[in-house]
Amino acid sequence: MVDLRTFDRTDDVSKLDGCNTRNVEYRWDCFSKELENIPRGSEALDFGAGSLRDSFELAKRGYNVTSVDLGHDLLLSYQADYDWPTNGTTRTMVTGQDLASCLSQLDSEKFSLVICFDVLEHLEDVVSVLRQMRTYLKPEGRLFVTVPNGRTLFELWFRLILVTARMLGKKLRPGEPHLQRNSPERWKRILNEGGFDVLHHEMQIGFFVNTASALVQIPLYIIGRLVRAIGISFPTDKIHDIVCSKKAMANLNRIDGKSKHYFNNLYGWNLFIAAKL
Repeated sequence: MVDLRTFDRTDDVSKLDGCNTRNVEYRWDCFSKELENIPRGSEALDFGAGSLRDSFELAKRGYNVTSVDLGHDLLLSYQADYDWPTNGTTRTMVTGQDLASCLSQLDSEKFSLVICFDVLEHLEDVVSVLRQMRTYLKPEGRLFVTVPNGRTLFELWFRLILVTARMLGKKLRPGEPHLQRNSPERWKRILNEGGFDVLHHEMQIGFFVNTASALVQIPLYIIGRLVRAIGISFPTDKIHDIVCSKKAMANLNRIDGKSKHYFNNLYGWNLFIAAKL
């Protein structure tokens, strides 16, 4: 049986609070601060819920959660991995052929919060989905979004993989390729075109950490593919973790902290808080 848990984050921190990546533990508080203005017991929509890590976090914090994603059996499998709270919150799962069709199953203007973490970059028509999503958000509701910065080396590499796959006629799994490669400014315009006003924007995952990881990981990926093609195993992740050790990345993270003023627009990830226009 094929393991479909490519994006398993059950043991990771919720993206409401941060992200453990590139051997660095990133933490932020913009989402949690905004959550203080959304009453417990409100309805929250986790759009592109993946391994349900953020749905679980919202439930723990007292929100009724509707989790939307592809693959009903996969979501059930992830659901079984958590010790869900008995605090009176409700949980609903909605699945379908694609994320847009999942939205069409929901009641309009129901949600006080919509979270969309690491999802929009996988969609062909982001503006159309945002406009559809907007109809399910209450007038005073909030949208939380995380999306990659298309200016980074990783995103240039992902674009090359996508273009090559299309040229060779290779079919990629839904959710696997990044179909969007947008700058921070372009992401803001996309949110505006989708009917949202950006209230807060910040960049996370520093330039030096992100670039160093890419410079190591991309060649290792290429070598690993070539070696495995002739039937030999290759410890890609182990080598990456040795070269990009926690100590080395901690040093680069300190450099990122001191140089963010100069490299902010080359950081790896965008965090957005938005409201309806």
